[in-house]
Amino acid sequence: MRITCIPIVITLALSLVQANVTVDKLPRGVAPSRSKIYSPDTKGQWACLDGSKTIPFTAINDDYCDCPDGSDEPGTSACGTGYFYCSNIGHTPAYIKTSRLNDGVCDPECCDGSDEFDGQTRCSNICEQVGTESRKEREKLEKTHKEGNRIRKEYAVFGQSSKKRLQEQLEKLQAVSSSVNQAAADTKSTLDAANAKLKEHLESTKLEREAARELQLAPLIEQQNQRLDHATKIKSLFRTALNDLKENQNKNFHDMAVKATISGYDEYLEELKKQEEEENNSNKDSQEEKEKVRSALERMHTAQDATYDAKKDIGLMFQLLKEMKEKYNTEYNDDAVLKAIKVLDEFAPTWEHSSNDFIGEEFIDIPDEDAGEKKEEAKPEDKGAFGEVYNRIQKGASKVGLGFLFKGSQVSKSEVEIAQEAYNKASEEERKSEEEIQKLEKKVKTDYGPDEAFAKLVDQCVEFKEIEYTYSVCLFGEAKQKSHSDTSLGTFSSWVGDNYDTQLYTGGARCWNGPERSVKVMMTCGTENKILAVSEPSKCEYLYKMETPAVCYDLSENAKNDSNSNAPHVVVYPGEKKHDEL
Repeated sequence: MRITCIPIVITLALSLVQANVTVDKLPRGVAPSRSKIYSPDTKGQWACLDGSKTIPFTAINDDYCDCPDGSDEPGTSACGTGYFYCSNIGHTPAYIKTSRLNDGVCDPECCDGSDEFDGQTRCSNICEQVGTESRKEREKLEKTHKEGNRIRKEYAVFGQSSKKRLQEQLEKLQAVSSSVNQAAADTKSTLDAANAKLKEHLESTKLEREAARELQLAPLIEQQNQRLDHATKIKSLFRTALNDLKENQNKNFHDMAVKATISGYDEYLEELKKQEEEENNSNKDSQEEKEKVRSALERMHTAQDATYDAKKDIGLMFQLLKEMKEKYNTEYNDDAVLKAIKVLDEFAPTWEHSSNDFIGEEFIDIPDEDAGEKKEEAKPEDKGAFGEVYNRIQKGASKVGLGFLFKGSQVSKSEVEIAQEAYNKASEEERKSEEEIQKLEKKVKTDYGPDEAFAKLVDQCVEFKEIEYTYSVCLFGEAKQKSHSDTSLGTFSSWVGDNYDTQLYTGGARCWNGPERSVKVMMTCGTENKILAVSEPSKCEYLYKMETPAVCYDLSENAKNDSNSNAPHVVVYPGEKKHDEL
């Protein structure tokens, strides 16, 4: 029996030894949370963490790198690829690369000085001092976070209430939109019917209306033709004067002003020749158009255009002679030149050269078809033969049953006008309704966070001033760069990631030889909405660092425990997920 019990006793003894090694004698540089993986097996052996080989447990921290991954030297710089655990009692634990051990530098991460253990460099343990300052800063941050979180809760209440209110408004608008749309459709049908009726009426009264228009415009056409005849005669007078000058001027005088005038006249004749050729070519293809009986309005426009062209030619020739008169050598006494100047002087008092028009001759406005008797703008003076013609035609209008030609100003609105006004009003209401629905739908669909807290920030604008520029962002709106003028950096595009702390603004003004400007707004917890810093990590891609209560989320239980100075600190080994200390 005793012999049987000996292996059991030995096994228990080895287990106790192993337990003591695990708890009381962790290899230097190993965190308590990793005690299980830094324990020998029953044979005193230990496996490299990458599983590549097994070595004696006593080979750990022997200042020789046995394992390819360097896991056997957590407390020496032999491998230099692992991480050394600084317990930093009184402050927060930390890890540093093993390559920094005993390098003669007191690493700030190891405030306890444990990274320099070979005695060559003395590093004081300042963890209590650093921990005290750290706790003060943590308390300050906690106070800020607590106040920010209080404000954020108010934001959330506002946002949820606002979203509910917007949803109710949207539903009300959507409920009445069908009736608004139907009203617009009904008024459109009424307008279409009125236009059809008007079209039918116009077709049936076409001859009468044309006759009435003929009577209405006849005196004006006659007056315009008289003006055209006058302009044509003056144009011919100047052509004759310049032709005589060109043929009869004394070429031996070599007067530069005279030569310039003749040269300018030749250019005018050449241009005139081109225009006539173009018109002749055009007229070959429009014989039917020429044979067509033109309306009174078309004849009026033709006469006006021809008068304008004639005046334009007069103005050009007037200027040629005027410049010659001012610059020619008066000592030559050239009869041809003096004759041309005489023509100019006799005509000049009747001509306003700045406007290419005869003095006192105003443009004849063409009245509307239904112009009333009280409209006198186009009426000529009632004197002379022309005045008699005008009066006779106006009086004769009633004899052919066309009294509507000269209706008075008190005539009521037509059926089409009334229908058009009704349709305009109804369609405007429809447009406003659709715009308001779209606007509300956009606001309702906008992602303001899981509890709508960011709705409070809609259209809130914040600025950050630098020496040369002022940067701004209207949240969920537009970001700008201001100097002498405003430059768009983009409009709100989307959230970045799932944490609701980063926004992207895109589609800004394009940079010279670069992309469209854009902004990434990164938010941290604070009691105010303000921009802390602005940078440009890449060309025309800006980064705003901003603080706002909107991201002061509730602290998790783990975060609360971490902030408690009496709770054990947990530090995560690089590359591993956080777990509880053992």
